Amino acid sequence: MSDTVFPIPKELRDPFFFSGDLVKIDENHVKPCEPFFAYELLYYNRRGADSPPWLVQGSWVKDILMEWKKDEEYLNVLFKGRSKGISESMRKSIARFYVLLYWSNKHPVRLENWQSSIESFSVKPVNIIERLTFIRNNPALYHSFIQLSQLFEEQHKQYAKYQALNQWANK
Repeated sequence: MSDTVFPIPKELRDPFFFSGDLVKIDENHVKPCEPFFAYELLYYNRRGADSPPWLVQGSWVKDILMEWKKDEEYLNVLFKGRSKGISESMRKSIARFYVLLYWSNKHPVRLENWQSSIESFSVKPVNIIERLTFIRNNPALYHSFIQLSQLFEEQHKQYAKYQALNQWANK
């Protein structure tokens, strides 16, 4: 394992996701949410792939949604058992949603002033800023979990619609 320590760039500084100023990444085994926004951490630190995943539309959507389905089942169990650790698991799932949202719009996640960047996106759920703000402010509420589940579903549908329209327009 070759962990490298990186500073958290200003584009990703958000106390909701990062408590410190540094993060470790294994550059040989990068995953979108381990640590949160790993590809973006490398990108903003001027490291990483020549073709970042948000510019390569395709298989990553299935991967993110598969990981979300696992998270969703786990969170369902946590909420039913009123277990501890809900907030941390929700943070991970919220980070995964940001990845889906931004990458669907061909952008790296940018947490700095995220509301403004999301406003300009063409592929997004209705009332996304209000809903995401509510979820972030109340990650331990069951209603936030339901809302997050709906956002994943709606973003997937919006992305599929976007892909279908683009495919049809390019024929």
